[in-house]
Amino acid sequence: MSLDLKTHIVAFIDLLGFSSMVSHDCEKPEGEQKYISKLYDIHKKTKEISARLPGMTLTQFSDSVVLSVPYSVDNFSSICQIISSYQYDLLCSGILCRGGVSYGKHFSTEDFLFSHGLIDAYNIESKLALNPRVVISKALIELVFGSTANVNDQLLLEESDGLFFLGYLNGETAADNQKVLEKILPEKLSENPSIRAKQIWIIDYFNSKYPENKIREAHRFSVCCT
Repeated sequence: MSLDLKTHIVAFIDLLGFSSMVSHDCEKPEGEQKYISKLYDIHKKTKEISARLPGMTLTQFSDSVVLSVPYSVDNFSSICQIISSYQYDLLCSGILCRGGVSYGKHFSTEDFLFSHGLIDAYNIESKLALNPRVVISKALIELVFGSTANVNDQLLLEESDGLFFLGYLNGETAADNQKVLEKILPEKLSENPSIRAKQIWIIDYFNSKYPENKIREAHRFSVCCT
């Protein structure tokens, strides 16, 4: 077997709240689990779609999902569409994720992975993504488009921090996407600072996409009486 390291586009995705999902399903009696079947069905669907793209691989272990495909401009567009659909399917099941997409030398088999691209993608996910978004490395964007100023992919959105992420509110209408978000957003946002920040980000993302159909204002401050 040739062990050639070739340039791939690599994505690393982290399923948020995975430990709580595992605890829920493991503690419930048989027949009351609700996460394992959702995650497995989405995984199988995405795997089937990925198989149509030559050289594409998809691996999930615990809360980590790795996708890779040999680098080309066409493959960049394809893997972005696959990731966006995957993220939307998770959202429809009430599950959030975040991730990073980069490129670099890469080699993998069914049970072995050696990849510089994965290291970059993981660093983006863990250090830059922060919120429920999949961030694309600027180096990869510049490789594909020549410059961040030339980005013309409708899936890619630039946030105020200068980072590009994949859009994933893929419902046909604002109402469709609002129904999906109601699965994620409780009437009262979480008091946990980390969870609350992600909920507010989701609200801001929806309101930015649909400024005429804002679901709620994500007020960060309360009016204090003196």
